[in-house]
Order: sequence, then structure tokens, then C-alpha cells
Amino acid sequence: MAAGRMPHLARLRAEGAWGHIRPSEPLLAGALWTTVATGRNPSRHGVLTPWAVRQDGGGVGPVGRPAWRAPAFWQILEAAGRRTITVGWPATVPATDWPGVHVDARFAQPTGPDFATWAVPRGAVSPAVLLRSLRDLRVHPTDVNATMLAPFVPRIAEIDRYRESGLATLAVMLAGVSTIHSVTTEMIAAQDWDVAAVHYDWLDHIQRSFLSHGLESRFAGTVDAAYSFVDALLGRLMTLAGEDTTLWVVSPNGVRVGAAGHVARPGAAERSMSWRGAGFIAARGRWIARGQTLAPARLEDIAPSLLARFGLVADMDGKRIPALAPGMSRRTVTVPVLAPPAPDRHVAALKALGYDDTPSEAQAAAMTRAEAARLIALGEALLAAGRLGEAESSLLAARAMLPADSPSGLQRLALCRLMRNDADGCRAIGETLRRIAPHEGWGDLIIAAGHALAGNKAAARPHMNTAEEKGGHDPDLVSRLGGIALLLNDEASAMGHFTAALALDPEMEAARQGLAMARGGPGDSNAPI
Repeated sequence: MAAGRMPHLARLRAEGAWGHIRPSEPLLAGALWTTVATGRNPSRHGVLTPWAVRQDGGGVGPVGRPAWRAPAFWQILEAAGRRTITVGWPATVPATDWPGVHVDARFAQPTGPDFATWAVPRGAVSPAVLLRSLRDLRVHPTDVNATMLAPFVPRIAEIDRYRESGLATLAVMLAGVSTIHSVTTEMIAAQDWDVAAVHYDWLDHIQRSFLSHGLESRFAGTVDAAYSFVDALLGRLMTLAGEDTTLWVVSPNGVRVGAAGHVARPGAAERSMSWRGAGFIAARGRWIARGQTLAPARLEDIAPSLLARFGLVADMDGKRIPALAPGMSRRTVTVPVLAPPAPDRHVAALKALGYDDTPSEAQAAAMTRAEAARLIALGEALLAAGRLGEAESSLLAARAMLPADSPSGLQRLALCRLMRNDADGCRAIGETLRRIAPHEGWGDLIIAAGHALAGNKAAARPHMNTAEEKGGHDPDLVSRLGGIALLLNDEASAMGHFTAALALDPEMEAARQGLAMARGGPGDSNAPI
């Protein structure tokens, strides 16, 4: 926006309210967007990971409606007599399991080599009568030509399209977001609705694929162009919605700049990207004051605020954001808790007849990995909610399913031990992690934290130095070193680490609060660690 590349978002911000949103754990798209939809903490809404064990026990599949344990805002609105539309919302497969008008993300995912062979997945559109008018709005990757890609890759003429896979990747992404946008604009124009919610995963995919490209890469400008493109999509939606329609734009989290390959100079080392930092909400509407800054909110606060806009209240973990939904009389709407769907009757019948094959070794391994990933994500959510005992149990259950040399879940398990004042347990995990990943600094950091918890500054300091030598480019690690320094009552060292973390990632809230604590100012005592 500062560079003038997102004029529509800048206009939305100027005409309404803007505020930061604190992301929730785990930092996975399905979990984050289900928190937005339900107003529930991930430990309660049930959608944690992208993949889940299939109901028939025959492997894994994308997580969807069977995982939901809390009603979405569109269910509550429909129960209150409001008309809703959703397009591309994560983890909602199949669309036919929801009230209202829905198109799930599968609709935009090509399943054939060309448009003519591209079948619409069963249940991807609800009601099914809309399929006839929507199917021809899809864009297949083979329909994306060099002219369409050129704005994202100015040096496209230099690329051998038969050897460089990046162009094909970009074509798939552009076709997908174009399909989602085409369907959204068609339904907004043609359907009666009170709330329309569309999810664009365009920037997510673009940044994962292209943000690490250095200044010398032919794809160096792709991410910037992608931001301008999504701003143009927003502009189209603003025009269609009209000036009298309340409009919210939500991003649940940000990109951690310091570890994301934002290369400062040609030839500088590129590092893997990480999703961190605050998200934002920008909102414009008749009852929303212009130019106001909102107090920091949680993802759980989005759904209650949306319901409050219609004078509704439901049982949720979040609270209404007053500036987005000024005082109105409210009535409570109750939607039955979503129970796990009954097993497919066809599967049950086949099993009764003896058609119950033992999963292959690969299928069994995939199911184990999926369940372990779910338990780790659940542990992260429980830890963020302060339910330490449950978090540790979930993380230990996951560890029991994983190979001994897997580092998955160890950092969170160490944090559980640290928060429960278990210095010996914390150090033991640090030793394990240092053995598994000796080139990373996290093992030494965790050992140092254990020594600091016991008040042993002399034993902690060498491990802090080693951790910094190995991971000084990682703002998360550097910030946590500042937290350890606070445990040791070494304010000068803490200030140095928090300042270094903010230099790597200016948006890191934990480092900001840690720096305030080190200076003797107000801060959240739990933030740095």
C-alpha cells in the first residue's frame, strides 16, 4: 500500500477501520480459517491439519466437513433466516453438507488434462442446480497463455518453458484464483444474499512457491505482481458490492519477513519462509467510523462480530469487536453441535460382506503420519489455550507414533515442560533435539532454557551462545533467547536479543513486548518465552 500497488485496499482502509489480528495456533490454513468461521479455538472446532484419516480406514484424504465440531457463521445465519454464499472456504468439502449456497475449493482444482475432460467433483456445488451455470466459468491451466503470465514474470521471454517448472506452477495458481473469482462475481450478481464469503488462497500459494527467489531470479517480481493482482480482484468485488454494502477483508496471519528469503542484496543467502506475525482486518460499512484503528483482536472475534452485525449471538470463544458491530439488540441463535458423521452405509455393507482389505504398508504409514500431525496440531492449540497438561498428553501421544529421529513436536513439548517448571524434562528434550538436528540452534536453546529455569546462569550461557551461532538468522529463536535472558535477570542481554529479533522481523509482537519488559515497561509476561 505504501508503494501505491494496492490502491483498493488502501481505499478500504481509509474509508473504514483497520486493526491487527493475533493468529492462533496451529498456523495452518484450515485451522485458521475454521477459527474465523466458528469463533472457536482450534482445540474445540476440530479442524487442525490439511489431511485426515478417511472414515473407511483406507488411507488419508483432505480434511473436510466430518472434522468440524462447531457450527460456522453461515449455519447460524441460515438458521436465523439469512441467506449466505461461500466460495472456496478451506476444509468445507463437500459443499452439499452445508445450508445455503456453497462452492468448495475442489471446484477450482483441475482433474483432467484439458477443459473438455475436467469433471466437476461430486458435491462440490450446492445446490446442484447451480452447476450448469457455473461450470463454464472455470479456467483450466492449459487456458493460461504467456500473455496472461507476462504481468507476473516480466522476463518471461528469457525462460525455457519446457525446462522451467515455475511457469506451469504459476499457470495452475492463476487458473485456480481466476476460477474462484469468476464464480464469486457471478453468484454475487445473480443470487440473493445477506452474507457472501470468499476465500482466496492465491497469495498463500504464490509466496510459498516464489517468495524465496532472489533479486537475480526471473521470478523476482512475481510476488509483488501477485499482490497487485489480488488488489484488483478486491476492487472488482468492491464495485459489485456497492457503497452501501458492509465489506470486510481478513488475513489471519502474516509472513515472517526475516526468514522468508527477502534477499537484501544479490547473492545473499536465501532462507525458508515461515508464517508468523499479526494478520489484519479492514472493514467498511454504514455503521463503521472512517479512519479508525481497531484494538488488536483474535481470530475468534471475527465470527461473533459478524453475527452481531445482524443482531445475533451464539456460543463462541470470541467476543464482538464493538467498532465493527455497534450496539444493537441481539437474540441468541442455537445450532446443534456437529456430531461426527455416521459411517458410510455402503462401506458398512461391504465390510459386513467381508470386503475389508487390510491397508497396505504405505496406507498404514500415511494414516499414522496424519494422526500424529493432528495430535501435534492439537497440542499446539491446547498449549496456546493454556491447557498445559492436555497439550503435553497430546504431544506425547504423537511422539509415540513417530520415528525416534523425528523432531516433530519436540519444540512444543519442551515449551510445555518449561511452562510447567520442569527444568530436567526441558533439558532432556533439548538433548534429544540437539542429537536429531545438530546443525540447528533449537536444541541448545531448549537446554539453555532448562538451565535458566533452574537459575543456573553459568550452565545456560554457553548453550545460548551456541544457539545464536547456529540460528542467529531466525527471529523466533533470537527472540526466545531474549526470553531466556529475562529468566536469568540479564536485562541488557535480553534487550540485545529482542532488538536483534525486531531487526529481522519488525512485526514480531513477542519481541516487542519482551523489549518493553527488559526496559522495565509494561508487557505480557508470557510473550517472550
